[in-house]
Amino acid sequence: MKVKEYGQPEIEVLLTKIRVIKKDMGTYTEHTLTDYGDYMIRLTNGSIRIYPEELAYRNDIFPERIRDISFRFREK
Repeated sequence: MKVKEYGQPEIEVLLTKIRVIKKDMGTYTEHTLTDYGDYMIRLTNGSIRIYPEELAYRNDIFPERIRDISFRFREK
């Protein structure tokens, strides 16, 4: 089964929702798909890991899940 790859537009949708909680999170610079199948998003002031299923459901994701994702943000 082929895994869908997500790009900057899909990632930005989710990052916008995360910034409601994590206001100090920087802006998108690049992303890579890790060996584990998740996305490492590099930001101007750190990074955050996002799973493909979170991107797949980015428009309907629960606020509790957004909060959980926001805890993964790591500052430089």
